[in-house]
Amino acid sequence: MIPQTMQAVVKYANGDGKTELRQVPVPEIGPQDVLVKVEAVGICGSDPHIHHEMFAFPIPTPLILGHEFTGVIVKAGSEVSGFQVGDRVTSETHASYCGKCRECRTGNYQVCRERKGFGFHVDGAFAAYVKVPEISLHRLPEATSFETGSLTEPVCVAYNAVVKKTGIEPGDAVAVFGPGPIGLLCLEMARLCGANPLIIIGIGADQHRMDLAKKMGATHCVNSDAEDTVERIKEITNGQGVEAVIDTAGVGPTLKYAMEAVCPSGRITKVGWGPKPLGYTIDPIIQKTITLQGSFSHNWPIWERCLKLMESGQIQPERIITDILPLKDWHKGFELMEARKSLKIILKP
Repeated sequence: MIPQTMQAVVKYANGDGKTELRQVPVPEIGPQDVLVKVEAVGICGSDPHIHHEMFAFPIPTPLILGHEFTGVIVKAGSEVSGFQVGDRVTSETHASYCGKCRECRTGNYQVCRERKGFGFHVDGAFAAYVKVPEISLHRLPEATSFETGSLTEPVCVAYNAVVKKTGIEPGDAVAVFGPGPIGLLCLEMARLCGANPLIIIGIGADQHRMDLAKKMGATHCVNSDAEDTVERIKEITNGQGVEAVIDTAGVGPTLKYAMEAVCPSGRITKVGWGPKPLGYTIDPIIQKTITLQGSFSHNWPIWERCLKLMESGQIQPERIITDILPLKDWHKGFELMEARKSLKIILKP
């Protein structure tokens, strides 16, 4: 029996720290929706940012956070035809989009101007139940655990950045800035594409993350606190620089380093958000004819490919899971992430 109320992590008002565990009504679904009992939901770096009012755009409140989730369908709307009660599912982060604009019609609905995301614009999955439109659902393979499946979204972010946007090819020298969850998954995607050398850049506090990066295929790890980042990259590449940089760190200095470290006609793909002004020239983009581009989110074909990669074991994102906590310990999870003591933290409602 589905209860009438549930526990959920709610950003209840604008302002730093205005988030708490609350008892709220279980969502009512429409004819094209399903109700998913959440089995696992990942904490994304954006969630603590929203908690501290540090995100790049305003967030409506009150709002249930969480957008990386898996679960089981417990109720289906009258017009749902492709899924049924009992199905194991994961969901894209797109709660809605218009379906009519140029972006939607060309399969790029992740940048639809009317797109609304779980945990950003509509209630998300830091809760016992979440309402999901059928168009956002994907079947979770039986061989894939709920915990691993909750990483599908960040895996898709990495696939889009590395494969679709940057177009990494075998033998490309690649540098990944930032050994967080997205950075490590980008590293794994670049390894799968045949990148060599494959360099990851972090800071002194990232040593445990760098150790994992080596196990995931990094040929070199650069500690920017102890080494001259650009000089070390050029040393590794015999002075040439890398063909591609994936910037998952987002902070201002990394783009400057990227422009210096990339070779002429190279590519820089920014995945990490960084709302602060840069304060330096980007003329090297012109001088070296660099391609600078952003990569955001994902779409249906990327999700299906990533689910196959995970099911087959070609990538093993579960290696970045460091903690599994009950939903009531969400604040501990945020603190562990902010202190860089953990990598990927999964909450179990």
